[in-house]
Amino acid sequence: MAAPRTFVVLGTGHWAEHCHGRALADHPDVELAGFWGRDHGRAQAVASRVGGRGFATVEEALEAADAVAIALPPHVQAPLAARAARAGRHLLVDKPLALDLRAADDVVAATRESGVASVVYMTYLFQPDITSWLARMSALADQQGPWEGALARWGGTIDVPGSPYAASAWRREWGGLWDCGPHALSIVLSLLPPVERVTAARGVRDAVNVALEHRGGAGSALSLTLTAPEGAGGSFASVWGPAGRHDLPRFSGTPQEGFARAVDQLRGAAEEGRPHPLDAAYARDVVAVLAAAQLHLDRPAAERSTPVG
Repeated sequence: MAAPRTFVVLGTGHWAEHCHGRALADHPDVELAGFWGRDHGRAQAVASRVGGRGFATVEEALEAADAVAIALPPHVQAPLAARAARAGRHLLVDKPLALDLRAADDVVAATRESGVASVVYMTYLFQPDITSWLARMSALADQQGPWEGALARWGGTIDVPGSPYAASAWRREWGGLWDCGPHALSIVLSLLPPVERVTAARGVRDAVNVALEHRGGAGSALSLTLTAPEGAGGSFASVWGPAGRHDLPRFSGTPQEGFARAVDQLRGAAEEGRPHPLDAAYARDVVAVLAAAQLHLDRPAAERSTPVG
């Protein structure tokens, strides 16, 4: 199958314009056909600033492109991704893929039915500083024994004045578990075996603390929030085991540079007819962990915690 050349962005928000759109407009090997959004006027406005045109309908957008890059709320993204895949369009989706496992499974089924390539843009996993560190950690584990545990803390600051995500309704409703959780899991799942069981506890505002039991006995913990106070945001992760303790470095690149790499890798997967390691099935497995944590959180407090006497 030929590598996709023409892309359309589904979405008109900050991330759609300043990451997906800008990266595609600047990419030397692809063409940005334009934008579709639930507000046609906004799609036209974004296209006038970035490139291409604003499409009035999803059908028009799909007809104009070989691939779609989606930057929409997860519950909107998933059915559109499945629809695009069944129309034969390759998928570059955002995280999380969906807000429930059934919707995520449908995207996976659609990609397999049609044979299209898919990649989920896990921001950290398309940055050389991070992927080089992960490769070193994998080599250390091969030499000295598997990692035994990991700790990750991701703190967003959407309440700080000027945040481009302050008005994001889905982030406000679903919080750090669903927005920051995929970032943390992208690192933890690169170092430890698949997750088998989870427990979770609530903190202040949207904060959630998740304990993960991994296949083979390793364990990890995630502390997640989108509403960290000013000066308390940021992210870190540590892994430990026979090779000692090691901390995740910061990456020096930009999200746009990472997105351009994701575009290249999607095109390569399509041309070679092979699944990408970060395809829709990977994105589905991330949703499975988040959904399990959400299910735990939705239980009455008496059923998910033990009071201290």
